[in-house]
Amino acid sequence: MHMFFFGTVKEWERHALFFLGKFYRMVEPGLYFYIPFVTRVLYRIDLRIITYTVPMQVGLTKDNIPVEVDAILFYQVMDPKACVLNVDNYHKATQLSARSSIRDMVGKSNLDELLAERDKIGKRLKEHIDGFVSKWGVTVISVEIKDVIVAKELEDAIAREAAAEREKRARVILADAEQLAADAIIAASKKYADNPIALQLRSMNMLYEICLEGKSSVVFIPTDKSMGAMPAFMGITSLEELMKKRLQEDSNEFEETDNED
Repeated sequence: MHMFFFGTVKEWERHALFFLGKFYRMVEPGLYFYIPFVTRVLYRIDLRIITYTVPMQVGLTKDNIPVEVDAILFYQVMDPKACVLNVDNYHKATQLSARSSIRDMVGKSNLDELLAERDKIGKRLKEHIDGFVSKWGVTVISVEIKDVIVAKELEDAIAREAAAEREKRARVILADAEQLAADAIIAASKKYADNPIALQLRSMNMLYEICLEGKSSVVFIPTDKSMGAMPAFMGITSLEELMKKRLQEDSNEFEETDNED
């Protein structure tokens, strides 16, 4: 009389069936029967994508900055037989491989790369880990870098470096703008030199624009002798000196008239 046991395999599982200690077959989803004592199911393999949160990995970057990096690893069993026969614990082996690869990648990357090129580093990590786990029947779906934490005492220095870089770019842009403005002014001056009427119209327009502001403390005196028909201007102090000079001239003229009488 033969005695059979039965079992069921879920859609996302595979059962590794062993006969007298030797691998017999990988059981597909559904109902199956086996002889107890001589046949045993030793492993149940989950074929779904496994999500593993990698703990914080501490390391030094290529430019000698201490950082802490954590990531998320997505992996999946593609060959159930290989993951049973080729490695003791494929979950532990894959996760330890991910930790080691992240520390290795930190040492080969600059801090700027870790902060700005996470996608590229994630792809390199995927390829690197795949080199280890593929022989175990496991494939890496993706590696996502969650966070890169820099030592607190270095954050201010990094912030100052970024501010200095922005200041440098701003000054370069300002210098370029000054050069463009100077070139435009030189080109305009050549046109005004050949056309005095245009220069006079421009001077009148400048006077009109300043008058619209209503806040100017400068007195403009239109003239066609100074500054090439541009309106001459002077401040309140200069105007006071001009009035004193005018009064002095009137006084001298009055004294000369008295002397003649």
